Amino acid sequence: MKFITFVRRHKALTLLTLISMVVLIVLFQNSDSVDFKVLFWQFSAQKVIFILGAMFLGYIVGKLGEFSFRKRS
Repeated sequence: MKFITFVRRHKALTLLTLISMVVLIVLFQNSDSVDFKVLFWQFSAQKVIFILGAMFLGYIVGKLGEFSFRKRS
């Protein structure tokens, strides 16, 4: 019964923990190397780096959007 009470009180923490676990599982399953080509550049890295980079870029874009909307009101 204590676990259910904890989950009800800390919904955001529980959700963050579940999302973090799913992200870690996806990252560990995508450790192979990939080639990335953009115009004249070509480099190779693990998928984990690209996934983390995309997540970080999405976080930054979200924070900039949040800051932009907060400043207007």
